[in-house]
Amino acid sequence: LAVAGSSDMVCDLLGVKGKDILYMGDHIFGDILKSKKRQGWRTFLVVPELARELQVWTEKSELFEELRSLDLFLAELYQHLDSGSSERPDISSIKRRIQKVTHEMDMCYGKMGSLFRCGSRQTLFANQLMRYADLYAASFMNFLYYPFSYLFRAPPVLMAHESTVEHSRLDMGEAGTALAPWLAQHSLPGQQVG
Repeated sequence: LAVAGSSDMVCDLLGVKGKDILYMGDHIFGDILKSKKRQGWRTFLVVPELARELQVWTEKSELFEELRSLDLFLAELYQHLDSGSSERPDISSIKRRIQKVTHEMDMCYGKMGSLFRCGSRQTLFANQLMRYADLYAASFMNFLYYPFSYLFRAPPVLMAHESTVEHSRLDMGEAGTALAPWLAQHSLPGQQVG
């Protein structure tokens, strides 16, 4: 445990490299970002507001579920439309409902809203936390629930293009293109694909 001082000195003193150190702090820029970029340290961000965030997330789950359902409904409206479609669905009532639910959700957190999200979108703070903090919790005391040898690993997160493709249906073919399923459906008669 070190307080203040030079990060280079800490590494030299302990005879370790960046990934061997878990740095705990409560400031996303001053503690987490700098120690990760400068030394490559593993980072743990203490976010005391997380306790309240989790309480609202649990108590108001019906609002989050409604917002998710509205987002899915919007996606379904546009599912079979493309750039050649002249049809424009009227989504004004859905947008109003999304705004109402988002406002209601934000007010559950207090006047400032959630630290982590606004409706279904993450805040800048949440994006920075996900990008730079290896671990985060409301208190460092959460470590008491894990053995010292525990290997913390982030769950896999799909990127937008990955979440829209089923692995069982993806045919990369010899050409190595993810367009093969689309081409198979849209090819001209007699035209060979892959």
